[in-house]
Amino acid sequence: MTVRLARRYGFSASHRLHSPALSDEENRALYGKCNNPHGHGHNYEVEVTVRGQVDEITGRAIDIAALDRLAEEQILAPFRWRNLNAEERFGSAGPRLERVSIWETERNICQVSDYA
Repeated sequence: MTVRLARRYGFSASHRLHSPALSDEENRALYGKCNNPHGHGHNYEVEVTVRGQVDEITGRAIDIAALDRLAEEQILAPFRWRNLNAEERFGSAGPRLERVSIWETERNICQVSDYA
């Protein structure tokens, strides 16, 4: 049987909304305070969903401690307290990564999925 397991994590980071195709004035008009040259911060929440086969002996698809270690190494540590405009990396191992959901605020959510 295939199951999905989702787990939420949190980290703090900053970013800046800015388009190099626009002038500084146009960027300020379009993005307002989010265009601050020094960036602005958020307390992000990340939900990682994995899917895998249930082990007949343990009844689990993944060891939660292993998922926590992977999330720390691959998502939280690389981005915690960083400027997200300057960071970009992700890796995976073990069960197949299905989806990463990132909450910038309660209303702004981004989901990245791999259903291949």
